[in-house]
Amino acid sequence: MGEEPEVTNELVLSVVIPNHNYADYVGAAVKSALDIRWPNVEVIVVDDGSTDNSLDVINAYADRINIISQPNAGQMPSCVNGFRRSTGDVVIFLDSDDALHPDIMTEIAAVWSDAASKFQFQMRVIDAKGNPTGGILPQYFSLPTPHDIRTWVTTTGVYPTPPGSGSAYPRSVVERIFGFESDFVDRAPDSYLIAAAPVFGDVITVPKPLVDYRVHGLNHGAHLHLDDSRFAREVDLTRRRHKFFTDVASSAGMRVDTGALNRNLLFLCLRAASYSLRPDIHPISGDSATQIAAATFKALAFPQGFSKAQRASLFLWMIFALFGPRGFRRSVVSWRYVPTARPQWMKRVLNLLLVVKKAPA
Repeated sequence: MGEEPEVTNELVLSVVIPNHNYADYVGAAVKSALDIRWPNVEVIVVDDGSTDNSLDVINAYADRINIISQPNAGQMPSCVNGFRRSTGDVVIFLDSDDALHPDIMTEIAAVWSDAASKFQFQMRVIDAKGNPTGGILPQYFSLPTPHDIRTWVTTTGVYPTPPGSGSAYPRSVVERIFGFESDFVDRAPDSYLIAAAPVFGDVITVPKPLVDYRVHGLNHGAHLHLDDSRFAREVDLTRRRHKFFTDVASSAGMRVDTGALNRNLLFLCLRAASYSLRPDIHPISGDSATQIAAATFKALAFPQGFSKAQRASLFLWMIFALFGPRGFRRSVVSWRYVPTARPQWMKRVLNLLLVVKKAPA
């Protein structure tokens, strides 16, 4: 094998950290970025109108980072503002309650490719105090190649990916995605970057935990109780996000299969939960349990990163969620979307059904 191109040693990493009222965690996020073992790292922290003592915590690092203090505008504008201030060849948007591992840039350099549009890593789940819970996400049945991911997104609109902090992007890709004119609006930069990245090159997966994902009950996505109306909103958001992806793909000459979204097993699970729990606000007119189940059965033929056992277990879950007794359906949905609600017997069943081969460390 040939040697790595020397240019990788000269890459500049920009870590952009948007923050709003996370004084308890933002210091750890900043320190993790400063502790990266790489010669060229710049850290930009965007405080988005915090009303706690976040700025006091951030200002303690003022001689080593770039600080932007702005009126509250939201996470996406914060990331855009931080990106505009950055100069790096590679950009990571780090949530202020997460933390990077010291070797993350070394791992990027080891797999560097000019054809890459995204580098993604596994994330170690930690609790509010920073203690590992034993969870790793995402888990991979098999390590996805860039070709796999391109195939999955064009046929189902989805691919295995960590949350936002678990990805790094070449600067040119962020510029293209942030600069794409669209009527799609969402608070999270993940909705734009994760969705559109496969359009612009290879998504390269590094099967190692290189980021800590903190679950503390306050972060968006950490659901500790079941909100029945949540699923209607997420179905609507997923549909709008998929349209954004198809618009970007079309502009770049990438063909996405018609009906791809209705082969997306994660979307179909949200669709089932929405219809089962709140049919009165379900956003898909004329939908039915039979239609959802039929679409899911057809979607089983498309791997999209799941093993056969995983796809079968998702289908079984959906049958219970759609056709079980009314009171039982809510429990079934809760078991999937609120991990703390799972009884021990259900955890054992899921461990048997969702057989996951851990990717090599």
